[in-house]
Amino acid sequence: MIKRILNNIKKPHKIPYKLVSKIKFIINKKKYNKEFYENQQNQIFDKLNFDRNLGLKKLNKIREKHSFLNVLNMGSEHQVLFSSLSCNSKLDINEILEIGTYDASNALLFSLLFENSNIETIDLESNQDDFKNFYERKNSTNRFIEIRNQNLLRSSKINFREINSINLINYKKKYDLIWIDGAHGYPVVCMDILNSIKLIRTGGYIICDDIYVNSINSDKMYRSNAGNETLNELKKEGIINFDLIFKRLDAENNCLEENRKFIAIVSLTTS
Repeated sequence: MIKRILNNIKKPHKIPYKLVSKIKFIINKKKYNKEFYENQQNQIFDKLNFDRNLGLKKLNKIREKHSFLNVLNMGSEHQVLFSSLSCNSKLDINEILEIGTYDASNALLFSLLFENSNIETIDLESNQDDFKNFYERKNSTNRFIEIRNQNLLRSSKINFREINSINLINYKKKYDLIWIDGAHGYPVVCMDILNSIKLIRTGGYIICDDIYVNSINSDKMYRSNAGNETLNELKKEGIINFDLIFKRLDAENNCLEENRKFIAIVSLTTS
């Protein structure tokens, strides 16, 4: 709270905008209709031949069986999507690449959902400034690494490497599923998407986290329209197809259009 007040004092010209945004948030949150957005979400899943309800059931069973997942980062629709993918018998997902390991919760989930899979997960070297300074790791880097490494050891199917994702340009291996959850701004997310297109096999899926469509703010790591703009240019050229699902369905995260985040489901065109 004190930090927020100090920031407002330093930038008084932003106070009116913040007040308007706060009022707008309160109004939109009050009238938010979660059922409407959940129905929209189900329709997108159905369009892609993914059973969201079946995915939810499987995900909840895994959470009940593996209680350690409940204390990890497990509150987003991308986990429901992963689970729905794993329920589709027509998909043969064995090789998975994750760009952005974070605390290894998603790598762990992959290992439980896709029982015959090999998961390769990459993240920045822990001595790099971008690793230390983002995601609230600055004052607890060693503890964060300790928890992440404990999670990585929970599955023998996970192979972790410290490498900047830009270096994927040199990879030759093909993957059935690629999860992009690294830096969200220019230029890194653009390179991650382009490298993933080169590495995904025909019929595979690239899933991109935290896609903003109408964001009025932008930064290097967390928030940017870069992912959406890159995907649309690639679609315009007939290189990919993609659909967006809501990342979260609660009013807190989804009631304001400019703050709304999506997950992109990307596939190569067949032409």
